Amino acid sequence: MTREGIILRLQQEYAARREDNLRRYEERVQAACEACEGLRPLLDARHKALMEGVRGALYPARKDPRANVGLPNTLADYNARIRDLLLACRLPADALAPVYTCPVCKDEGFLYDPTRRMCACFERELNRRALAELGLTQGQTFEAFDESCFTDEPPVSQRSLMRRNRELCLRYADSYPNTEYRDLLFTGKSGLGKTFLMQAIAHRVAQRGYEAQYISAYKMLEIMRKAYFENNSALLEPLMEAPLLLVDDLGTEPLMENITVTQFFNLMNERQNANRHTILSTNLTLPELKARYTERIASRLQDSRYCKIVKFIGEDVRERIGRAAPIQAQEEGDA
Repeated sequence: MTREGIILRLQQEYAARREDNLRRYEERVQAACEACEGLRPLLDARHKALMEGVRGALYPARKDPRANVGLPNTLADYNARIRDLLLACRLPADALAPVYTCPVCKDEGFLYDPTRRMCACFERELNRRALAELGLTQGQTFEAFDESCFTDEPPVSQRSLMRRNRELCLRYADSYPNTEYRDLLFTGKSGLGKTFLMQAIAHRVAQRGYEAQYISAYKMLEIMRKAYFENNSALLEPLMEAPLLLVDDLGTEPLMENITVTQFFNLMNERQNANRHTILSTNLTLPELKARYTERIASRLQDSRYCKIVKFIGEDVRERIGRAAPIQAQEEGDA
């Protein structure tokens, strides 16, 4: 579902929420009126005074700026009498307060102060659903990046490199779609943080209101295979037309004759011709990419005018943490 589709669905849900809360409010008013004799006439009188004030402001018989000068005092008097009656009937003073799931936007989803903008509740749910559409959870973000997971040992500090890679990816995500490089290629062995930073970019771009498509290379091949055997190019449209496509673990998918290389070339060719952004991650070296996907594809991925190669080096973080865990547990036991 597109971001616009998610917004439309959320607006429909907020409208249903308002109707449900209005029903609950009316039930509370009815219950209070049954418990407090004389409450209904007071509510009706207050409503009548308010409506007459509104009509007087919108449709004045004659222009009189003081026509409603006494209305605030009148309404305050009614409010005080209603509050006192509620308390006398052992009901809370706010028993007739409107029912809102979000008191900030009053379940509208938007604020107007003075320009129209999303309420935090609406934006938070929109981002959550947009990330869910990408198949992502909330965990892999730039804020959650922990450079202490990487070693700082010579001759090359993995931690310093990852800090630079994080800053490069953050600039890319924050400047998208006006990025310095249109495409990124993450290269390096498994367990070095490629997937983490790729998903962090997807998170940030989605939070900024742009559409992205995140997919594993294996899943991408499945779509390509299905499109090929069913002769249905429409299946490839989400990959071809995604403003930002992020393909993870390139090179782990099976090599299928007339499908893997040919379809991948067509995908990259169409996207580059349309100037759409693409981010790829792979465990393969550049020579291995050339050998697997041919010179045509490798040369496009190494064209420094459009694609930035981001190298990941060092020790597999998951293996190092796995080795350290038993040692830490032993030290804690000895203590």
